[in-house]
Amino acid sequence: MHVSPSSYARAFTSLRASTLSHTTCRLVLFVACLDVDALCAAKIFSGILKHELIPHRTCPVAGYSELKARYSELDDEVTTVVLLGCGALVDLTAYLREEENDDDEEDEEDEESLVKRRRERRKIYVFDSHRPWNLQNVFGPDDVVCFDDGDVEDGLLDKEREAYEALSKLSNAEDSESDEDGEDDEEHASDSDAETDQEREVVDDDLSEDDSASEADEVQKTPTSRRSGSPDSTPSSKRKSPSSPRSPLPSPRRQKSTRKIRREYEDIIAKYYTRGTAYSTPVASQLYSLLSYLGDASTHDLWLSIVGTTALDTLAPELYRRLFPLFRDEVRRLNPSATSVKLSADDTTLVIQPDFRMFLLRHWTLYDALLHSPYVASRLQLWTDDGRKKLHKMLAKMGVSLSVARERWTHTDVSLKRELKDRISSVAGIFGIGNVVRTGVVRKFGFRGAMTAGDAVESVAALLECGRGKSVIDKENVNPDAKDGDEAKDTYKAAWIDNFWTGWDALDDVELLLHGLQRAQVVQQAVVRTGTALLEKNQVLILRTFRLAVLKDGPDLELFSNPITLMRLASWVNECKAEQDDRQIPMVMAALDRTRDTYTVVGLPARVLKQSGNDGVDDDDWVGDEEEETMRNSFGITFQEVAKQTHARVRIDSFESSVVEVRKDDLTGFLEGMTIVGV
Repeated sequence: MHVSPSSYARAFTSLRASTLSHTTCRLVLFVACLDVDALCAAKIFSGILKHELIPHRTCPVAGYSELKARYSELDDEVTTVVLLGCGALVDLTAYLREEENDDDEEDEEDEESLVKRRRERRKIYVFDSHRPWNLQNVFGPDDVVCFDDGDVEDGLLDKEREAYEALSKLSNAEDSESDEDGEDDEEHASDSDAETDQEREVVDDDLSEDDSASEADEVQKTPTSRRSGSPDSTPSSKRKSPSSPRSPLPSPRRQKSTRKIRREYEDIIAKYYTRGTAYSTPVASQLYSLLSYLGDASTHDLWLSIVGTTALDTLAPELYRRLFPLFRDEVRRLNPSATSVKLSADDTTLVIQPDFRMFLLRHWTLYDALLHSPYVASRLQLWTDDGRKKLHKMLAKMGVSLSVARERWTHTDVSLKRELKDRISSVAGIFGIGNVVRTGVVRKFGFRGAMTAGDAVESVAALLECGRGKSVIDKENVNPDAKDGDEAKDTYKAAWIDNFWTGWDALDDVELLLHGLQRAQVVQQAVVRTGTALLEKNQVLILRTFRLAVLKDGPDLELFSNPITLMRLASWVNECKAEQDDRQIPMVMAALDRTRDTYTVVGLPARVLKQSGNDGVDDDDWVGDEEEETMRNSFGITFQEVAKQTHARVRIDSFESSVVEVRKDDLTGFLEGMTIVGV
């Protein structure tokens, strides 16, 4: 079932009533450990539960297989599970309770069956920004509660809902007929079973091609077998339904009409799933809406919500544009006199100030901030000598010498800090960076400085990628002698979970945030260094409908075994190539992981570039109408189809459907299959 934004408070009241206990922990939060938005959302939700005195446990997970394993290990007393940043794409009832569903007919009234029935009554609440929804979660039984952002309430899924309900009725009718046939003639059970199998074969022959193609997921033995678009995403005929009066055998004409109607509804659902994945309202923003309905919103919760939303600015810039005006009003409401209050040691107010699309400007040098900015680098082509000369020329027109530009921003002359917005705006149009200035949110940390929401995102993301070890690639958590792929994979996931708790602590510790900024600088330098090498050596190829880059060696290769870092590099290269040749096509990047003898492959959709400017717009209202629009990502479907056709050994386990692991020996065949299937 689904819950609209106006019913968030009522749903939380139900959750609180079922979990409030002073003796046992009945609530568990499962959080996607590589997602900044999910991390901020978990922090907000944990604060809500602590305020309500609800015992709970937070469990970060790295993928669907780990989610299923942790779910199966839950105590019998756990009555409620909350998923943050995951769960929208799969049929949770079938996937998490697969073993229980298979054994339902054999259960007897013993202790084990009572435990299973108790788990079946366990409610699962889903907060996830990934789309499309699995329709079984949204319109199915009420044991799964999806917090929707308004799409269902606004009627955007009316056709899909009608098709889902119609297919459910058809499946229920078939179940009733087959069940009654068995009851009327128990002596000939084997014959009736054969007839039922024949009927199902007739129905299966008329399934749409999209559904039959998605059966490849079952071969992979991964959570994709329950993902949106798979056969189990539609109402299953295996699920129990109330018996109905027996109807006579349908005539051939009626059978043909039923198959035609069924095919039409299946086409509607298949079209919905095959549009590709996208992002909707961030989870942190949804939880702040819940706080607003409860009347407990605070400045710290607002800050976490803004950081979580800003984390999706690179992947889905349209979301940031849509939500920023709402956050701006909230900042002004909760901090009415932020600009007039004198600075103090405990000042943690939020203010609206001009922000720049420069990487960590407040914590680096002006020159490095421009050089490592994806926005500026792609427009000026800073990976070339001509591009760097253009950067020097722009600084000269701004009246800033190279020596001053290379000074630490904290040591830069105050007059330049005050005039930077006007100076760079005067030359931005000439050099094609008209949107380099926009409005952002800044949080003060007393005498220790201030930080923009974008800087906080980079800091937390770097901590999730690298942790707080002595080196960027912390080898203390990785066993270099692990020859078995599963063992190496487990050590990496253990390191990612440790990094999750480092990021968790950083959201309340400004010193750890500042440490994360140093990590972010090192990571971004590696991204720019590797991306520049790929572009200079012309190693970014165009294969029919997508760009391809493969990393096999290099000083920073081990760093890109993390999907977050690899997606950061792929986004940087994709943006640079889109500006260079104006070809708006998707990007595929693969990086070798020598420890596990696999390639991590990520796919990013094309960027639609539009010209936009901020002339004549008030500073406080200027969000920075980014000229980038993100298309839907169809790589999740493509990866599944290619894996089936090529029989490549792959692992699709990430919460991001466009991330896949491919065995080293199978990469060539996998990429060749992608050129045939297309995107």
